[in-house]
Formats: sequence, C-alpha cells, structure tokens
Amino acid sequence: MSGTASERPIRVEALSKIYKVYDNPADILLEALTRRARHRQHLALDDVSVSIGRGEVVGLVGRNGAGKSTLLKIIAGTLSKTSGVVEVNGRLAAILELGTGFHPEYTGRENVFMGGLCLGMSPSEVRAKMQSIIDFSELGSAIDDPFRTYSSGMQGRLTFSTATAVDPDILIVDEALAVGDARFQMKCFDRIRDFKRGGKTILVVSHDMNTITTFCDRALILEYGRILSDGHPRQIAQEYHRLLFGRAAPIATSAPAVAPSAPGAASLDASIAEGAQRYGDGAAAIVGFGFVDEHGARAEIIQSGARCAAFFEFRVNRDLPDWSGGFAVKDAKGTVLTGVTNKSQEDRREPLSAGDTVDCRAEMTMWLGPGDYFIGFGLAHGVAGEKIDFIDNGIHFKIMGPSGVFTNSLVNLDISADFTLRPGAKEAGDPPAATAVSSWTENR
Repeated sequence: MSGTASERPIRVEALSKIYKVYDNPADILLEALTRRARHRQHLALDDVSVSIGRGEVVGLVGRNGAGKSTLLKIIAGTLSKTSGVVEVNGRLAAILELGTGFHPEYTGRENVFMGGLCLGMSPSEVRAKMQSIIDFSELGSAIDDPFRTYSSGMQGRLTFSTATAVDPDILIVDEALAVGDARFQMKCFDRIRDFKRGGKTILVVSHDMNTITTFCDRALILEYGRILSDGHPRQIAQEYHRLLFGRAAPIATSAPAVAPSAPGAASLDASIAEGAQRYGDGAAAIVGFGFVDEHGARAEIIQSGARCAAFFEFRVNRDLPDWSGGFAVKDAKGTVLTGVTNKSQEDRREPLSAGDTVDCRAEMTMWLGPGDYFIGFGLAHGVAGEKIDFIDNGIHFKIMGPSGVFTNSLVNLDISADFTLRPGAKEAGDPPAATAVSSWTENR
C-alpha cells in the first residue's frame, strides 16, 4: 500500500451507521411530537476500518444485507455516517445503482449533462465529452428521448458511460459490470481495465468471484456490518465460498478409517495441497483422492493437451436423500475455469445410506496453457447447495508446454497459424480469399 495514511485515496476509521426502523410511517411524526422513541435501531456498519492505497484495486464481497452498499454510499458522500472518520483524497466517480440520480422525465442528453455536473465536471467539460458518452452508450438518436422510455439495459449503459467519462482518481463500482448485452459488457470491462492500467484507485463490489480474482489486488469480506477478512483475492474467494455454503471443519474427519481403494489414490493427511481449505457438515467424509495421468500413474505435472483424471471417494455417515458431487478447476488467481457435477451431467444418483462408499471420477483433456492450477472437489446437499465435505484447492498440479503459443496463454486450443506471402498488389476493398479448414479436423 503506497503513501501515508493522510495521502491514501480512501481512509475509513471506526465507521458506524445506524438506521432508524419504523413499523409505521406515522410513527415518525408521533416520535417527533411526543419525543418518545417509536423506532428500533439497525446497525448497518459496526466499527469498520479500512484503508486503500493509491492504484490499488480492491474487491468487496458479502452476503445480502452485510452493509456493502451502505459503506460505498458513505464513501461516495451520498449517505451520512453515524460516527467515525471517512477521508477521500482525489476526484471520485461512483457507479452505485444504475439509473440512480437520473430524472425519468428528462432526456438522456439532459441527464448526461446533469450527471456530469454532479460528478464534478464543468459545463464546458460535459459538452466536450457529450458525444463520446453517447457513442460509448450506443443509444444513438434515442439519447433525446425521455429516460423513462429506456429499457433497464439502456439506462444502465447511459449511467455507466456517464460515470466513467470522468477522469477520476477513485472509481467505485457497485454491481454495475453486467449492464447491456455481452458485447457491451466487454466494453465495460475494457474501460475498467484502462482505469486499472492508468493507476486509478478502484473499489468494486461484485457477487461474481471470478471478477474479484481477475481484477483485484486485494479483497475484503463484509459480514454483519464488520470486516470479517482482508487479504489476497484467492484467499478471500475461498473464505467467501465457505461462508456461503458450509462451515469450517478440521482436516481429520469422523469417518471410519478406510484405506483409499482406487489406484493412485492418496491419503488425506499426505497430499492435500498447501493452502487448501476443507469444510462441510460431516454427513459424509472424503477418505481418499487422486490425480493421475493417462496411464493411471499419480501425477503432479501434466503436458498440455494430455488426458488425465481427478477422483475422490467418500464414506456416508448419515443418510443423504439428495446429494451432488463434483470438481472445479481453477487457475492460480482462483478463477474458476471449468467444473462438473453429477447433476450438471443430468446423472442424478439414488439416495445414499449411512455406510455407503461412493467413487467420483472426472476424466479430462488438459487443454490449458503452462502454469499452476488447482482442483477443488467434494459433496453438497442437492437442494440448497450447503457443503457436506468439500476440499477447496485440494489438488495442485502444473501444466508444461505447449510450444508455439504465447507464454502467458491461459488455454491451449491446439492452434496453428499460416502466414503466406501472395506477391502482387491487392485491389482496394478486395476481401481476403476464403479458405477451408484443414482436413485434419475431420479425422480427429
């Protein structure tokens, strides 16, 4: 984190926010007249302290009602605090709730002008950026229609375009990276990447952990109005997943001691990857697992494009009327690359009884680029998804090769390229010659 405390773009210390909750709107008036309390208090933020350095990209996650939006609104200056200190150093742009602050009866153009002024731009600056904002939003002639006639996607596009047209030192984004269609979402992410490359301080809220692990340098979990955890996005992604779907459990389980039966399987105490987390309610317990190459030998290094398999076996401690078992492959940042469960394959198994043992196996062709990867695996209850026994990032493996692709490639598409010189000038506007895909694809 760069800079002293006073220089940091965002500093929050001992921040609290208490809302007054009334059962009936008339109680507000009665309370004022009688001076007798007719409300109850809701503590939305409780002694929150956090500091964000210049150029940091910080993700904020938490369950609904944890206080995320309240915190962002106070930092953005649209909501008053009850107590504590909030310092913001630099020009701030906030995208809180898409469409918020835009008047439904005014045209899109008029709303852009007013929104720009509210974000701190001068009238001349708004006029200079007006066309680029309209172009980015892709609203065209609809920009002069009333805002209330826009679809939610159109409203979101215009709000995002206006807020990010400012050249802020600090950008706050609250669940606003999923506006419009897939192509426009890509534009939004590209613009956020531009801010990141430009050294802007960014605070982003998202329930999509892949967004957090991909974009952020650091992440926080907010729970019941307090900072529960602060750390690396990959670590926070694991903790948040555990918070949502299961409770912590020690590595040792209450399952009967049984030796893993599958070839290449390992005992739990010997081979769980460093940094793995295990949690669940103990209705069943994983007793062995493995990761093997195409020959069935235990593997830690796999050649890109090779066949391999991950598997685990579990012993049932209590009857399971509905269950799901599966695997998830992640990169070193914690981004989920792919996964599979018995239910995603429409392979719905029969209810299980205490004492049953089940083998779970996933075979795959490892079309990944070189690097470090992890596999999480385990069981969940079928209805709500609470974890029964889950080992997050339990298997660590490396991919070697392939040659001929970018060294930072995430995947290997078995790609080949041909660059052929055709002497002679082309006529202007003459399209490139169409060629058929090589016949080898038909025989693979």
